[in-house]
Parts: sequence; structure tokens; C-alpha cells
Amino acid sequence: MKQFEKIIITAFSFFFLFSCSKEEGKGNSSFSAESEGFGGKVTVELSVQNEQIADIKAKGENETAAIGGEAIKNYNTKIFPALKNKNIKDFSIDEVDSVSGASVTSKAVRTALEEAIKKASGEKISQISKTVKDGTYTASAPSYSVTDLMTLDVTFKDNAITDINVKEEGSSKEIFATVKDKLIPRILKAQSLKVDAITGATVSSAAMKNIIADTIKQAGGNPDAWYTPIAKENKTEKIEGYDVIVVGLGGAGLTSYLSAAEQGASVFGIEKAAKIGGNSTNTSGPMAINPESRVKNNGGKFVEEEELINDWLDYTDNKAKKDLVSLMVNKSGSTLDWLEKNYDFKFGDDLKAFFNPHPWKVWTAYTDKSGTSKDIAFVNSIEAAKKLNSKNDYMTELTAEELLTDKNGNVIGVKARYYDGSTYEIYGKTVVLATGGFIGDSEMSKKYLGGIWHTRAMTQCDGAGIKMAQKLGAALYNPEVAPVAHIAQVENIIRTNELSKEQKAVLTSMVLDPTTLLVDEKGNYFNDKVESLLSFDSWKAGPNYYALYTQEQIENIKKNGLSKINTPTFYGQGGKIEANVAITDIDTILEVGKDKGDVFISSNLEDLAKAIGVKSLEEAFSKSSLAKSSKYYAVKGATYVYSSCGGLDVDTDMRVLNESGKAIYNVYAVGNDSIGVLLENHKAYVTYGGAAHGWALTSGRIAGQNAAKLALNK
Repeated sequence: MKQFEKIIITAFSFFFLFSCSKEEGKGNSSFSAESEGFGGKVTVELSVQNEQIADIKAKGENETAAIGGEAIKNYNTKIFPALKNKNIKDFSIDEVDSVSGASVTSKAVRTALEEAIKKASGEKISQISKTVKDGTYTASAPSYSVTDLMTLDVTFKDNAITDINVKEEGSSKEIFATVKDKLIPRILKAQSLKVDAITGATVSSAAMKNIIADTIKQAGGNPDAWYTPIAKENKTEKIEGYDVIVVGLGGAGLTSYLSAAEQGASVFGIEKAAKIGGNSTNTSGPMAINPESRVKNNGGKFVEEEELINDWLDYTDNKAKKDLVSLMVNKSGSTLDWLEKNYDFKFGDDLKAFFNPHPWKVWTAYTDKSGTSKDIAFVNSIEAAKKLNSKNDYMTELTAEELLTDKNGNVIGVKARYYDGSTYEIYGKTVVLATGGFIGDSEMSKKYLGGIWHTRAMTQCDGAGIKMAQKLGAALYNPEVAPVAHIAQVENIIRTNELSKEQKAVLTSMVLDPTTLLVDEKGNYFNDKVESLLSFDSWKAGPNYYALYTQEQIENIKKNGLSKINTPTFYGQGGKIEANVAITDIDTILEVGKDKGDVFISSNLEDLAKAIGVKSLEEAFSKSSLAKSSKYYAVKGATYVYSSCGGLDVDTDMRVLNESGKAIYNVYAVGNDSIGVLLENHKAYVTYGGAAHGWALTSGRIAGQNAAKLALNK
């Protein structure tokens, strides 16, 4: 194993829980073990019959779907079946390979399997001491950032963790703040690394716990001893008497909350993550059509509304619902003015055009009025709305699980689970679903979007609102709309330091090069589907695509450099490279990329096709201008998406509709839970600029008003 992999792996320690039906692996026995993966626990279940392996299954629900999840699938379908019938006395973990590009998950799976085998062999598991040497120890690990590692100083005294000091966050300040403010105190209080990850910051949470595990090793301790279980609450709290319950407090949920509160309604908000704002705090800004404040300064409208509506309907082949497209176009501008006038939002003075054939200025960025951050705008605004009614309140780290109904099937509230295990039953007259779509749910993504996608989004958006409404008979509208995609990068972004930033930039430029041969995830020729920007069109290939190079192209890059430097819209890693400058270390870059699962190298097209999992590359190669070569390279790219776009069917009040088109009386759906009404299946969502975010703010405002009026009989 290479030195850099050893460094990474030392940042990850593991806690094991064992169970078996017999003390040793004779007869029929079953054993299980847990270890800490990238996003949470990974479990391996081992079945043994007469001292031979009968079956092995790995599970890791919290691993990133596109990397860790796929690695676990690889173990279950390819690697583990090859171990069947092997005698446990002859087993060696060295026989089990790591999966390229998923070193952390691989280590978790292999370690759990090794410990389960030990148990099956009759080895005794003794109590492990938490003894460590006093002192302060420093360690680092990859986290959410694609440019910087997380680095912590951890202090031990008298066999206890007494301080956790953050040297480098390795994540965005807003996301990391939830880890710093919530996870660190919980670890210090529990003196255990078994505390749950912070929802909305699972990667940063896992990085922190794994770094602490590394410092325990440095202090001479065994990290396994520090994964003692945390007791969960087993109680139910009832909260009653609300007019409006808002499930999800991203952009759509926030405006639902604000507008409902303005009507005088009592409002309760539920947010799964540890902070409010959701994906709206990760995006730049919304669509806003002709906000009056900007129209005055501009001397007239930026776009004629009817012209935009007609163009929108033409793009969606009239599959979008015209009344809702019109609502979006006619109400989004006033929504901007409403937020800016009444709450702590400041939008850009100038509207801008986006990547669309029409130069219509319909988009702008935003922050809070002090210019500090979007997160501050959200917090200050919801706190202002809380003051409009003494009953108004909201909770974070509270996950909605189901809609409560009476004996007649009418919705009367929401059942939710708090991070500490407590159950909450919140009762109210109306419910607004604003859970952010389903991009975080692998099964829904595979069913409607053709696979599991890498996300720039917050993956707590797991279709909860959509699924809860479907249990009431709700209808979907255009669930197969392509996800919002503006970013392409390598499959496994290299977050560690085995390559320099400049070397990483070379690999990124290669995967974004539209002049070389591109194939989709099935091996089909893909160059003809790329228009102005590969990062905007890569989704057409599916979750993944490949940029192919011949040995002659690589030699030319080594001698003459890249003819053009391609950089991602986002997720760049900071390296500065120049065109037409020799890249003499290209072989090193490609070898590291190969180790990470980003580069595949073969001496012929047939073997390369097998390596990347497609039937053939011959037809695609014949359509390119490349000559046959002695060696071929495939750089694996991925589309990084913000959100899903299909969702529930709604009317102009934002009420959810059932399969017969009838409104469910008191349930509303906003934002990415219902944006499919504006779009068309199998197409990219409209690219005028900020449409998804604009719909979130606008639909939420409308739903909150209508839900409050219904509850108050206005």
C-alpha cells in the first residue's frame, strides 16, 4: 500500500460490535462486526457453516452513495462471493482487495470482516482499556473541502479528551460551524466517538471523529475503546395547536414560514439538518423576473413576461403546467422585493443573464444585509417571523418521518425523530412539505434519474416529503427531469496531497476536454451531445462519462502541454497551469489517478472497455479523429448535481394533487418537492438562471400564505 494511503487510513479507527449464534464457527453460525466508515458505521455480517464461509454481506447506509455505496456493492457482488466455501482457519484479510477510489470505506469493510472472522475462529474479544498518554496530539484527514484537509489538536488528560481545537476546518465555514458547535461538545460530554454525525455535515463529522481516533493512536491508546455506545432517549413529546407546520427550512421552507407568520398563523418549523437554509445557502442566487425595485432603476422591464412564458413552454414541449410557469414568472420578482423589504436579505443591484441563448437578465446573487453570509439572512429572518406570534417556533436536527392522520385519513400533523432519539408528534391544521427533493435517496435516484449521482447538494434531501405525500395517494409530476447540473469533475476528487494542486488541475482539465474522445457510461460516442460547456452537458451521459486519450496524445501533453486549460465551474482545486507548457510529470499524474479510480490504462480498446465496464469502445472510437494506438487511457468524469427536479403535482395554491387531479385538502408542496410542474421529463431544467432557487422562494411564499389562510378560515 502506498505511503499516502497509509497516512489517510491512520485517520480512521473502528469500533466493533459482535454477535454470534455459537461460540465458534462450527455447525451453522452467524457473526457481525461494525467499523467506522466515511459517513458512519459499516457493518459486515458473516455466515459460517462447518468452519467454511457460507455468506458475507456488507452494509453502509451512511456512506456516500456514489463512492462508498458503490464500493460496498462491489464487495457484495464481486469480491465476497469469491470467498465462499473458504475455511475460516485459512483466511487472510490480504486476500480481500480494496476498491479503487474508496479507500476509507474499503478499510472499514476489510477491518470489520477481519474481526468477524476472528470471532468465528474462536478468538476471545477482551475488554479494551481507554488508557492514553496525557498530551496534545495533531492529525489531519480529508473532509468536505476539495482543497484543504481538516486538522485538529486533541488534548488528553487523565484518560479523557479535555479539548478539541480546530486548526483547519476542511469545510465551508457555515457547514463546519454545526460540527464545531454541536459535535465537539457531544464528544467531550460522552467521551465517545459513537456520537451520531451531524445531519447536513456527515462528511465533516466523520472526518472529525476519525482524526480524533488517529490522535488516540498517537497517544498510545486503542481507538476501539472510545466507541462506547450512546444511550438514546425513549420518550414521545406532543406539540399541539399549530395552524401551519413547515417540514424543511431551506429556501422554500423559510418563505413558507415567513409568509404564514405574516398572516397571523401559529407556525412550527421542522429541519432535519443542524442548521436552516438547506441548499439555498449553497447556491448563488434565484431567478427574479422584473422585480419592481430593479425595474425602476433600469428604466423598464428586463424581459417581457409573455415572451419568457412562451419560450419556457416551447422548451418544455408544453409539458410544463402553463398556469404554474406563469405564476413563477409573474410572482418571482415581487418575492425578491418582499424578502428584501421585510427581512434580512440583500440581492444584487444588477440582474444578470445566464447560460441561455436569450440574454435575458433574470438572475441575481444575494446575502444578508450586512454582506456577511446567506446563513445569517436565514437565521435573522426566521427569528423575526417567530416574534409575530408567541407560539411560533422551530427545531433543527428533527427529522420528519410520517404525516399523522385521523381515522378518516385527514392529515392532522407530523411525526418526527429528534437527534437524541426522542419522538415528537406535532399537531396542526395544515402542512407544507419543503424537504428539497430526492437527490439524497439512492433508490429514487436510480428509479427516476438512471443512477446515483455525485452531489454538491446537502444529501439530507432524501425525498422524505415526496414519499410521505405519496402514502396519501399524491401524484408525481415529471419525476424524471434531469438533476440540476453545472459541475463536472473527476469521479474521485483527490482531496489529499499525493498530487500538487497544479497536478490535480491537469487531471481535471483532461476530464473536461471536449476535443478528445468522450463516451457515456455505456461506451457510446458522446461528443455530439456537448454544446457550449461540457460541465453543463455532462449529465446527458448519465452520472458518469469518460474522456479517452491515446498514448500519442499523452506523449504530446508531456512534450507540449495542454492546448487549452479547462476548469470546472465550481470544485476547482486552486492549481494554476498554463496552456502549451510541457507537463513532464504526466505519467505520475495518471498513475496516481489510476490508484484513485479516476484513470484506466490498457494496451487495447477491448481491455479498456472491460476496465470501465462497457461492451465495446470500437464504434465510439471510429467516430473520432484519433488513430489506433499502442496504449489507451480513460479518465473517469462525474456530474456533480445540486438537486433533483421532479416531484409532486401541485395546483396554483401549491396544494398537493392526487392521481385523479384532486387537491389533498391541507397539504402543500414547494421548492424541489414540486418543481417538476415547471419542467419536462428527460430534459435539463430551464437554464435562464436560478429557476430552481427562484421557485423555492416563490412557491414557498405562496404556499405559506394559502396554508395560513386555510387554517385561519380567511
